[in-house]
Amino acid sequence: MIFEKLVISLSITRLPFIIHGAVETPAAFSFLTTPEAQLPGASTEAKLILRSYGGLLLITGILCNFFAFRETYDEATIGYGLSMAVYHLFPLYRALTRISQGIGVKGPQGGTLGGPVMHAVAHLICLVSLLVAVFAAWTETANSR
Repeated sequence: MIFEKLVISLSITRLPFIIHGAVETPAAFSFLTTPEAQLPGASTEAKLILRSYGGLLLITGILCNFFAFRETYDEATIGYGLSMAVYHLFPLYRALTRISQGIGVKGPQGGTLGGPVMHAVAHLICLVSLLVAVFAAWTETANSR
């Protein structure tokens, strides 16, 4: 039973949800436990906001695991997948801006979770894989009607 669910989850329409969870869970814990690694010199208020963001990231990872292991792929899954794809545009933009402007590339922030180059690659992979999964699932769902 568990093996069957794992095989189901590794299909092209489900693997991106697992990838998102794998990318965002460490980020969530970084924001939750060491917000100053994300924003050196942050005020107490800024640290609270970063921790709240970490909580949101953790929730997206939990939801992605829920959707990855569902037995059916429906409109809710497609909608959530599309939402997660759109989300990845924003950290991708942040990473590319950091690279182009040299923001936090060196020093303690530059090594946080692999630095901005790793962030850009990870978010680009998540974005593209989620869009492919959404398109594949949408096509599959439309053909089954």
